[in-house]
Amino acid sequence: MFNRQHHSLGRRSPNATKNMRTLNRQARLACNGANEGTTGVAELAISKSNALPRAETGFWSGLQSSAVLTDLREGLFRFIALLVAAVFVYRGAVHLVVDPGRLNILLLMISDALTFIWLLLARRPIVRDWSPFTVFISLAAGFGSGFVSLQDGTAIIPLYIAAPLQFLALWLVIWGKMSLGRSFAILPANRGVVTGGAYRFVRHPIYAGYLAGHILFLLSSFSVYNFTIYAIITLFQIHRILREERILALTPEYRAYLERVRYRLCPGIF
Repeated sequence: MFNRQHHSLGRRSPNATKNMRTLNRQARLACNGANEGTTGVAELAISKSNALPRAETGFWSGLQSSAVLTDLREGLFRFIALLVAAVFVYRGAVHLVVDPGRLNILLLMISDALTFIWLLLARRPIVRDWSPFTVFISLAAGFGSGFVSLQDGTAIIPLYIAAPLQFLALWLVIWGKMSLGRSFAILPANRGVVTGGAYRFVRHPIYAGYLAGHILFLLSSFSVYNFTIYAIITLFQIHRILREERILALTPEYRAYLERVRYRLCPGIF
């Protein structure tokens, strides 16, 4: 009987065998399931990490191509601006050779030459306004004085009075550009916020010097044509100023500067 019972215990029914297999499988899953699940996640992670470099490469490639286009556009614009400045300097030099006594023309030529030099030294902007309207306005404001007639006009004030004052206006331009350093630009841009030097007194000392020089040249050689040119330049310059301030005001440093320095061109007026 004992043998029979032992024999019967040793024999397993099909259901018991199936249940044992299920239990074994569950036990293996209990012991190794975490590892198996981790392996699956790891494989997925590796696959994603392998895909990331490819996606990242495409992304950076797009950025690089965009940067190249930006550099080309920046280089083309700077070349055109330099060419225009060089033409205006040449025109002033020709008139000065014909009439060496025209000190007001000499000062205009020096101003254009300084613009040429500072354009060569200007650093790449962080932010720049490339809208077509602003580009047109900025170029017209920056180089509009080149369209002024250099022929003798009506002298509202004598040249011996206008020329020294025009030199002081030119010195204000030079001081502003020296204070600005390589942050000089034709288009409204952020090349770094400058608050020292001439910028301690007005927000736009270079434009203030330009405006004073234009008025003094006009008073020493007045014509309706020149008055119209300078009026248009001044209106465009105001638009340029407002666009520059809007871009620079995106930085906390410049917003604090706006609180300290209240006037743009002339203390107590504007």
